[in-house]
Amino acid sequence: MAEFIDKVAIDWIEVRAGRIRVRKGHPTSAQIKQLRAIFEADPLPVASSFWITRDRRIHFKPSFPSSLRPAVRSVMIP
Repeated sequence: MAEFIDKVAIDWIEVRAGRIRVRKGHPTSAQIKQLRAIFEADPLPVASSFWITRDRRIHFKPSFPSSLRPAVRSVMIP
């Protein structure tokens, strides 16, 4: 799956134990700060990730909590 995501994504961010790792792309420092604030307030129970495709659609791994998805969408796709 990683090869597929690497092929289609322009931004790919992984979250594990409250740490944010940019796997692909160049999100702004403001976006990273806002994401940190989201994940500090409501930490993820498992490692998960999300990616943004060329057509500016955001995709989440199934393990990503649905309660955090709207907040992440508003940060990454203004």
